Amino acid sequence: MASNTHIAELLKAEEEAQNTVSQARKEKTDLLRQANVEADREVQAYRQQLETQYQAMLQQGGVDTQGALVKLNQETDKAISEMKQRVQQKSQQVANILVDHVKRT
Repeated sequence: MASNTHIAELLKAEEEAQNTVSQARKEKTDLLRQANVEADREVQAYRQQLETQYQAMLQQGGVDTQGALVKLNQETDKAISEMKQRVQQKSQQVANILVDHVKRT
């Protein structure tokens, strides 16, 4: 009978471990989605800001529009790249936190 009790305890512990891992995976996925949504919002806001600046330059007149457009596109691409890099760094940090949490429990 003691053997059955130990088996039941092991099965219960395994089930709890699986639940913990499943929860950690779900939390990681949710955090990554949230980070991506936030990054997309930041990118969109930055693009809008740059577009506003560009339109203001066009209104001033006498501006080299082709040069300004190239510069604007370069700045936008750089900003997008930096934001994507921050998202990647944060997603790795989230993954590390979740792995540490799973290891501790």
